[in-house]
Amino acid sequence: MTKSTRCRQVERLALEGEDRALTAEERRIFEEHLRGCGKCRSFASDRALIRGELAAVRWPEPSDELVSRTRRRLRELGTASEPAAVPGWVLIAVAVFTFVTALWLAVSLADVTPDMTLADLPVAGLAAVIIIIQNTLTLFFAPVVLRAVRARRGVPESA
Repeated sequence: MTKSTRCRQVERLALEGEDRALTAEERRIFEEHLRGCGKCRSFASDRALIRGELAAVRWPEPSDELVSRTRRRLRELGTASEPAAVPGWVLIAVAVFTFVTALWLAVSLADVTPDMTLADLPVAGLAAVIIIIQNTLTLFFAPVVLRAVRARRGVPESA
């Protein structure tokens, strides 16, 4: 006997509802189906019970010695996630791009008057695109930079 499409949909909603708030329509479908389906009601109830039990478990903290040995072994195996140093070319590229963007923006804004539109400002339009690209690159490389800075300061990766 195969499960109906509706039961699979409700099981999916039950699982998703553990990670995010369901929309009003999803909640309506979910609750309406549970009223008429004992199997799905049991599934949702079991999931809630399991999550409640897991939340009540006091998980032991590993000892510092165990953490140290594990990290040392991972390094030996070559699988440890060592914080990556920021490559010099990345820092130079970001610095040059930031300088060029600031210069371009300053030049493009020097001739702006209140009655101008974006169509009148081809340089300003290009400057806006460059700023967007710069922000995208900054967001892309921010995790690399943060890991490198934290590693230099000795801050653990999870902090």
